[in-house]
Amino acid sequence: MPGPLAADTGFSFADPFAVGLLFIGVAVFAAVGALSHQHERAFSASLIYLVLGCGAAVAIHVSGLDWVDPVADASLVDHLTEIAVIIALFSAGLKLDRPLTWRAWGSTARLLLIAMPATIGLIALLGSQLLGLSAAAALLLGACLAPTDPVLAGDIGVGPPGDEDEHEPNFALTSEAGLNDGLAFPFVLAGIYMAGESGAGWVGEWLAADVAYAIAGGTAIGAAVGLAARGA
Repeated sequence: MPGPLAADTGFSFADPFAVGLLFIGVAVFAAVGALSHQHERAFSASLIYLVLGCGAAVAIHVSGLDWVDPVADASLVDHLTEIAVIIALFSAGLKLDRPLTWRAWGSTARLLLIAMPATIGLIALLGSQLLGLSAAAALLLGACLAPTDPVLAGDIGVGPPGDEDEHEPNFALTSEAGLNDGLAFPFVLAGIYMAGESGAGWVGEWLAADVAYAIAGGTAIGAAVGLAARGA
């Protein structure tokens, strides 16, 4: 018998890898077509992606392929979501070409430092008082719902760098969407801490590691990389 080979001889229909590549190609062409014909219409390419996702779910169920288990495959799901967030935030950041001054970024700062923490607090209050959630679950809900999604914000955000027709609300929405995950994530971790540990012993570690170090360290690394790229 011949040894195991990566390539198969003869006909091979409905190969999962080939079907996956076909689906990606269809998704790319659908996205290009949707964006090319969008113009000034109130239309979002996200609707196309939603339809394609529903079609892919039906195809996976019919073909009998194994689903990714969010519990058993938690590490894989974690890395995939990290990659998706990185790509979305990086694409949003590439559109911003405004000088880094307080006056230019004042609207973004107000959204991040005032509006978003207030939204987290109000949603947490709603969840605990009206929905009957625990304090940890209510805080986690607020931290997940408060940030603006960078993908959806891209449909009404700023245009490419150098676009002179840039309105303040569009800039504020795009810049806030690209930065708010870094501010919301400490609140997500606070909810996880509250759900898993009793007492307030976790507060010091959370403030030091997940607030001060994570936000300050991430800001410093991002600024250093940006300045290095600008100098290059």
